[in-house]
Amino acid sequence: MAKTGTGSKTGIIAGVIGAGLVLLLISAVLFGNSEVGSEFGEPTIEGVSLPPMPQNVSQDASANGLTAPTLSGVDYSDTPVVIGDDGRAKGVVFLAHWCGNCQQEVPRVQAWIDAGGDVEDVDLYSVTTSVNSGRPNYPPSAWLESEGWTVPVVRDDQAGSAHRAYGGGGFPYWVFTNSDGTVAMRVAGQIQTPELVAILESLS
Repeated sequence: MAKTGTGSKTGIIAGVIGAGLVLLLISAVLFGNSEVGSEFGEPTIEGVSLPPMPQNVSQDASANGLTAPTLSGVDYSDTPVVIGDDGRAKGVVFLAHWCGNCQQEVPRVQAWIDAGGDVEDVDLYSVTTSVNSGRPNYPPSAWLESEGWTVPVVRDDQAGSAHRAYGGGGFPYWVFTNSDGTVAMRVAGQIQTPELVAILESLS
């Protein structure tokens, strides 16, 4: 019987390792949302979650008057960001990097801000969620940086816990709250600038 030389064994081991690396690469592409890294956060949620946003509607009042949960997390510089009842009204937008509507919404909102857009006593926040390295426009951190996005960001976790806690509507998903922390309106889909300004000005 012929003996297997050391070189042959080394070749076999190298082949097995190589095949394993290929499988890991394929898994990362196909199941990118299992990736662990700086694109995900570990937000904490306090309070009662909002009811799910009804499907196939763009505006919803079913959560109006309910207190939005407090969301605490970090942005892409690991700076703490808290979205909660601090006596100021808010517009919170949930963004998915692969969402074409989000890719139109972000530069439009940023252009309004850059032009001096502001509504007194109302703050804007954003949450990056549904991150998947196998989908377009990844990573969200690079996307928002390229857009010059200045709205404070909270990184959602892999499970989309923050998105679900706020009702999990379609992207971009807006939740507007009054100064007492109660929900004033929820909107799934793009909002043109005049409508966005009108909603922000209507918050009490």
